[in-house]
Amino acid sequence: MSDKARWAGIYLLFCAVPLFIFFLPPMSPAIMSHKMFTNFLVLAPYLGLFLIAILGLQVNQTRIFWSTLLLVAIYHFLLHSSDFFDGDIPRARAVEIITVAYPLALSIIFMMRESQLWSDQSLTRVLLALWPFLIFTGLYNWSTKVYEGIFFWSPTTPMQIFHIPTLTLLSFGFFLLLVFLAAESKVKSYLVALGATLVPFLFISQVCLINNTPATLTIKNFNVIIAFSVMTLILLHAILRMYWQKVYLDILTEVPNRQALDERLATLQHPYSLAMIDIDHFKKFNDTYGHAEGDNVLRMVASTIKETLGPRVYRYGGEEFCAVFTDEEAEKSHIAMEQVRRTLDHRKFHLRELEREKPTLIKKLTTKTPKEQGKEVHITISVGVAYSHAKVREHHEVIHAADKALYKAKEKGRNQVISAEETA
Repeated sequence: MSDKARWAGIYLLFCAVPLFIFFLPPMSPAIMSHKMFTNFLVLAPYLGLFLIAILGLQVNQTRIFWSTLLLVAIYHFLLHSSDFFDGDIPRARAVEIITVAYPLALSIIFMMRESQLWSDQSLTRVLLALWPFLIFTGLYNWSTKVYEGIFFWSPTTPMQIFHIPTLTLLSFGFFLLLVFLAAESKVKSYLVALGATLVPFLFISQVCLINNTPATLTIKNFNVIIAFSVMTLILLHAILRMYWQKVYLDILTEVPNRQALDERLATLQHPYSLAMIDIDHFKKFNDTYGHAEGDNVLRMVASTIKETLGPRVYRYGGEEFCAVFTDEEAEKSHIAMEQVRRTLDHRKFHLRELEREKPTLIKKLTTKTPKEQGKEVHITISVGVAYSHAKVREHHEVIHAADKALYKAKEKGRNQVISAEETA
């Protein structure tokens, strides 16, 4: 299971909290209107969402900034909808429009390429994101019958279970398709979290459409606060993960970088072992096929090592990687690295045709022919393994021993694993 899929599952489990609280025995209005809720919890989503917006700017993601401000506006409206509309029906129509327009606005925001905060492209993004709200509001004011025909594909009845528009499901599906097809790895994890938050958003929209009268205002606001608090926590965790990835993850290979390795090495205690991994003839490969293909090789090698070793692998620098084995795993590190070497030795690597036009989203969805493969190239690695022992305990000494073993592997013809004991 990929890291993104694992976190998506965790987020979805956390999204069940508002639903769980909703079906608990109803809390008394006195508890819901207590100062703790009215003075503190009601502010928590505001503070959290504004923090996410600021953090989004710090990682150069204005799309996160604008989408978060949009969520702040929706949260404020749902809490104070009675201040904007007098009647129950106009309030319900406004919630319906928000439920359909919000995922469409998110799709518009994240479909456009990243830009500076104060730029024409950023202004265009904001204006286009507001269009779904304006169009559906104008449609309702122009013709209620046409509005209901578009939003609800089947006749509505007072006894129906779901009060959200049928069009909402199509709107949500469109955004989830965007999340699935998103190519930018930097923002992909945040989009996964944003997709998960649509579950409590959908739930609270349903609650607002049911509890739409002044008599149920306290219950509705309580559930709005809980749902948006959960959404805020999920998005806050996602943006902090982006910060962690920026500091500790190698952007090219998506494995932990040298800084993460240095901090890991500082915590190691005997017994442990380190494996230094180097791609054979990598400089010659770069000179022959170019750095773009060299980057593809680095990604492929890192992915192969990670498939076998999991989180033990780090990018040391250039074409070198380092694998860390602790406790009982240290004794089996040579076997594990031999398995990695064999897997990579048998894996096919095909050069990509960089001149080929990048396929559009429509082409990706409609094409049925298999992709043409370029020239096949044989990629191998050389590995040096060193173990900590009574005389060599410090990690810099073990790395030095592993480097010596690596050089010995290259001298012997490359594409092999050599232990430091073999060089002694």
